[in-house]
Formats: sequence, structure tokens, C-alpha cells
Amino acid sequence: MSKNLKIILVSAAGAALLLAAVFSGLQRAGAARDERLDWSDISGLVTARGLGEAVSEVDRRLAAHPNDALFHYYRARLYYEADQGKEALEEADKAIKLGYAQEISHVLKALIYGRIFDDRAKQKELATKALVYDPTYDDGYLVRAEADFALGEFKACASDAAAFSSLSPGAVDGYQLSLLCLEQLKDYAGAEKAGLKFLKLRPNNHVVQWRLGMLYAAQGLHKRALKRFSEAIRLSGGRPKYYLHRAASCEALGDFSCAAWDYSSAMDWQQISGYASYYYLLGSAMYRIGELDYAKQAAETAMDKDPANPLNYGLRGRLRAELGDLAGAKKDFKTMALSPSQKKEAAALLDQLKNK
Repeated sequence: MSKNLKIILVSAAGAALLLAAVFSGLQRAGAARDERLDWSDISGLVTARGLGEAVSEVDRRLAAHPNDALFHYYRARLYYEADQGKEALEEADKAIKLGYAQEISHVLKALIYGRIFDDRAKQKELATKALVYDPTYDDGYLVRAEADFALGEFKACASDAAAFSSLSPGAVDGYQLSLLCLEQLKDYAGAEKAGLKFLKLRPNNHVVQWRLGMLYAAQGLHKRALKRFSEAIRLSGGRPKYYLHRAASCEALGDFSCAAWDYSSAMDWQQISGYASYYYLLGSAMYRIGELDYAKQAAETAMDKDPANPLNYGLRGRLRAELGDLAGAKKDFKTMALSPSQKKEAAALLDQLKNK
């Protein structure tokens, strides 16, 4: 069986991994009637002239052949790519009614429901229906696995991802989904195996390098994690989450200089630099390696962004004391002491100032 869909999965940072995917091929759909028009023609038209021109061309062909199921499928596909879910479903249903390949049409409907309407249960239902029509249809398993993942059904996800990979061992998509699902199940050995299979096919993929680093870090294997995070940074040119996770592994290994400068590198991105907590981490890391000016600057930025946090006063107070500003340090520690949770530590810091 030839493939008609490829799905590229992209992990987002954070505890909840969101998947985004796009079509990249449509070999299985043939040419429409004697006026040959296949998906490569339409795809080329989209690239050259835009989506609107491609829709107009399909509409022109449909005017001459209103009952051509493949043209209705093409139009459904174009509406899907334009995020016009209602219109895409209408056209997909016409293609189904006119007898176009049921497994392909139902997988398209599954994607419309899942990715446009965020109805993952319906996505799973329609992908299952596609597999009833053709149990060997690889993309049916992949689309259902994606729905499984979004629904938190990780065992089913792993099973469907494995089924896809058995049918298409040369495709990376199943291995990446397997990695994500098995990671959620804490099957670290299985997740690692899937990740390494992916990298055998796509060795320059920085996202999977990062995911493997996260996998090793979760097991406390920080030397191995560090290598993966470093490779992800090298291949990508740097991403904030890669630096933050490498910094954490550096800290776990006692390499505080590495951690400090990785926190500094992560601050180049607005999604990191907008949060006081990251400036606190940066300031603490720079303080630990003796970079007091950098540390004080970070601590003051943290305070500007979150002036109610007693930890920020504690950090700046320590730095002021180190730099000889004992009056400023005393003031910060007294403010810190106003927080019940920090009162005891603040009192100890104030006692230390008396001996300076």
C-alpha cells in the first residue's frame, strides 16, 4: 500500500505535550478523470499562486465533473488546510457518498474533527472507522494514535504508534509518537528505543535529541542527558527550553558555571525573560559562581517583575552584603522577614550581618 499522509509531530514545552501536524504527501489519491490532475499539481499551485488559486482550479474542474469524488476530496483537503472545518467536512462527506476511498476520506474527517474542532474523541472514532475499511492502512493507526495521546490514553497510543511503524518502518512519525506515549507510561527503555530509531532515520532532529535528554534526566542520568541537550542546542542553534534543561542537568552534576551561563543564554528569549522566576534562577546561579555584578542585576530585575516575592529580597540582600552594602542588605532581610515562611531564614541572615 502506498502512503498518502505524513505527519510531523512537534513537542511543545511543558508538562502537557501538544502535537501539531501537517500533511506532506498524497500519493494514494490518483488523477481525476481524463483531465489529469493529481495532488502534486494542486500542491504546486498552492506553492506558486496560493490556496485561493488552487481552490479555484478544483472548482473549475468540478463544474465540468460535478460527481467526481476525487475532486470533492481535493476540495475537502484544501478547506482543511485553510482551517475551514465546516466546508471541509461537507466536501469530505460528498466524496464519501460518491464512493471515494473510504479509509482515506474517513481519516481526513478524523483530522478535521481533531485538529480544527479539537474533538479528539471524534478523531479516534473516525480513524477507527477508516481502519474497519482497511485494517492495513498505516495512516489510520497514526491518526488514531495522535487522538489517543491527546485523550491521555497512552497505552492505546503506544500500541497504535507501534502498528504504524510496523507497516511503515521507514517513517519517523510512529517512532516519535511511541517515544512520547511510552515516556508518559514511564517505560523509559521503550521510549529510548523509539527515540533512537527515529534518530537513525533523522539524526539531525534537535527536538528528539531534546526529548531523549529529558528522558535521561527523568532517570537521573544527567551525563547522558547533558550530551543530548548539548546536541539539541548545536543542531538548533539554541532554544530557551534546551538551555534551561541543560542548566538543570549541569546543576545536578555540580557544574555550576555551565548552569549559570545556560540560564543566561536562555534569557535571550522573550518567553523566558518575561518571568521573574527565571531571573531569580539566573541570579542565584551567578551568585554561586561569584559573578556578583551579573547576579545583582538579575536579582534586581526579578524584584522589578515580582516585588512581593520574599525570595527576591533574600537574594538581593545576600548580594548587597557580599558587595559591602550592609545597610541595603539589612533592609532587604527585614522585608524578607515579613513573610512567615521566610522569617526564620531572614533572622539568621540578619544575625550574620552583625558579625560583618
